Parts: sequence; C-alpha cells; structure tokens
Amino acid sequence: MDNLDKILEDGLSSLTKQEAEKLLYDLRDEIDKLDKSIVQLINKRTLFAVYIGRVKGELGLPSYSPEREKEISEKINSYLEEPLTKSALQRIYERIIDESRAIQKVEGKKEKISRSQRK
Repeated sequence: MDNLDKILEDGLSSLTKQEAEKLLYDLRDEIDKLDKSIVQLINKRTLFAVYIGRVKGELGLPSYSPEREKEISEKINSYLEEPLTKSALQRIYERIIDESRAIQKVEGKKEKISRSQRK
C-alpha cells in the first residue's frame, strides 16, 4: 500500500491485470481492517451513550438533548477531511446518534450492563 500514490499518479492503466487484481484485493483487505476498527469504536461509543443515559436518568434529565447534538455536529465537522463531504458525515452521524439514543432507552431500563458490552 506504500506505493499506492505512485500507482495512482502513474495511472492504473499501467498495471497488468494481475497487478490490478492484487491491488483490488489489497484495498479491500484494508477496508475490511478499517471496518473492524470502526465497528469496535461505534460499540465503545454506544456503551458510553448508555452510561450517559443512566446518569441522565439519575439526574432526572431528558435523554434527548438537541444542544448536545448540535455540539457534536459542530465538533465532527471540524474533523472532516476529503473525500468525505460535510453532508455525508452529517448523515452518518445522524444514524449513529439515532441508534445510540434507541439503545440508550432500552439499556437504560436494565439494571446491569453485560460484561461483553464493557470490553
């Protein structure tokens, strides 16, 4: 993957069919590794959302906080890099936040969070 910039600079047409197929395999392998990391991070983020929901419950605060969601939106926009667009990032985070909120409601009613979730 170190020479990917060079390959793209020279043009993909300079590759043999075997080289292009290997490149495709290598790129997909990298995506698979990233997907695993992304899922692990989303799981961790969701667990913290559950903890936050429980603390809010103890404090008598509503689970939905539009001000906090606006803060999150502004923060994630500051992390944005190409080729991801602002609107795409917003849509991704809207789903993450929606699902976190839904899980927060379900988990908030349970007395304990399972060990597997705390990893």
